Amino acid sequence: MSVGAVTVDGDGVARASVTVRTAGGAPVTATGTWTAPGVDGRVQRLRLSGATSYTRAFTWDLGERPCGRTVTLTVVTSPAAPGGARSSSVAVPACPTRVNGLFVSLAMPDAPGLTARARVGVTADGTGAIPVEAAFAVDGETVGTRTASLSGRTSYSRVLTHAFRARPCGSTLSVRVRAGDRVRTARVEVTCPPAVRRVSIVRAGPGEGGLVATVSVVTADDRPVTLDVGFLLGGEPAGSERITLSGDTAYTRTVSRALRTVPCGTTWTVTASTTPEAAGGPDRATGKTAECPRETPKPEETPKPQETPKPQESPSSDRPGTVD
Repeated sequence: MSVGAVTVDGDGVARASVTVRTAGGAPVTATGTWTAPGVDGRVQRLRLSGATSYTRAFTWDLGERPCGRTVTLTVVTSPAAPGGARSSSVAVPACPTRVNGLFVSLAMPDAPGLTARARVGVTADGTGAIPVEAAFAVDGETVGTRTASLSGRTSYSRVLTHAFRARPCGSTLSVRVRAGDRVRTARVEVTCPPAVRRVSIVRAGPGEGGLVATVSVVTADDRPVTLDVGFLLGGEPAGSERITLSGDTAYTRTVSRALRTVPCGTTWTVTASTTPEAAGGPDRATGKTAECPRETPKPEETPKPQETPKPQESPSSDRPGTVD
């Protein structure tokens, strides 16, 4: 009796050919016992008769490929063959681990955070090595890749990161992760709060019919910001204006405040501020309206000439008893 080589196909079916030779055509029973570590075995019996040489196939369907295990077929006959039982074994190579599940999420911290974090979850049917690659992209253009090798378990959770030199405000950040033969993609919008780099009053002062100010604003991006311009005249509020700026990173606006009268010789002040506040804070300009004209003094009256007093007449002498 001889037992041929044991083979195991991709579906987990083991096969081997057994040859039995006899001295006559009397019935012979061949019993094959299949074994593999960690698996319930199988016993297969074949009744042979009517010939002196037989070749039969023994099979065992394990249900799945027994990766990394040794499958053995041991055959005995009744009546017993000279030399007793015969065996044949095959060591099935370890199977490549298959990824059953791949889960990916992507997060970008609030501004001014610069590091994107991709959380990767993997489940597998074995403990073999699983290569993982994560490709980070901004608006579809790859900006960096990260790799990892997983092994020793059937479930994994990993975080792969990419640090930016400058936050990609207003763009779509994505990560494409490949683990084994599975691929998943996650995306997130990168937002940034509006930021004002500078607000400055280019010129300001009295204009036709009131006060006029030209203000320059420089922002970090084209997101909306608010400009507030306030006027003071003689220390008292003289009005204000609020303007929303968006769609650009540099703005120049002229704001005027009409007044019924612009008093002369009066201090005026213009303030310009933004929301959010500019990096250097608000700007301020001050000045004074034209001096009031001086009053022309009235000419002094010419004094009337003083009259010369008339000399007093001497009283006449009327003394009685006087004879010329």
